[in-house]
Amino acid sequence: MTKRLAAIFLWISIVTWGLWFGALVYEMNTVLPLWSSNLPQSVIEWNSRPEFKFNPTPYYVPVAVTTILSSLLAFLLGWRSGGRTPWLFVSAASSVVTLAYTLLYFFSKNDVLFRGENAGLSGEQITEIANAWITGNWIRVFIMAAGYFAALVAFRYGTKD
Repeated sequence: MTKRLAAIFLWISIVTWGLWFGALVYEMNTVLPLWSSNLPQSVIEWNSRPEFKFNPTPYYVPVAVTTILSSLLAFLLGWRSGGRTPWLFVSAASSVVTLAYTLLYFFSKNDVLFRGENAGLSGEQITEIANAWITGNWIRVFIMAAGYFAALVAFRYGTKD
């Protein structure tokens, strides 16, 4: 029964990793160029247009929480599953690290870049924050790609049992 539950939670984590990572890749390719194309002016213009203000939190919170919980449960229930144990660990750890990194690194920058809280900041400061956000996002992409890949490898190991 434990093995079956571990497989179910691994499946859920793979689906939600795809939703979480896929949304991030979409944002990088579609949304990021809109607000970062001509710094700092593009950020200032982005914030001045109400139709560009969006809050992705209602999407990301349930997807991230589900990814984290399912990855952790897959690891905890399947930690004695031989060759896939390290992959389950990497997937679970990556999900937790991604959320912690997002909360600690991005939230304050998001306020400046996307919620119009940049009054009083110079163009140089806005550009510096935007460039730090972009660089940090590439780090987040790498962490998430590692977690998603690890979940897929763990699944492949599980199908060989």
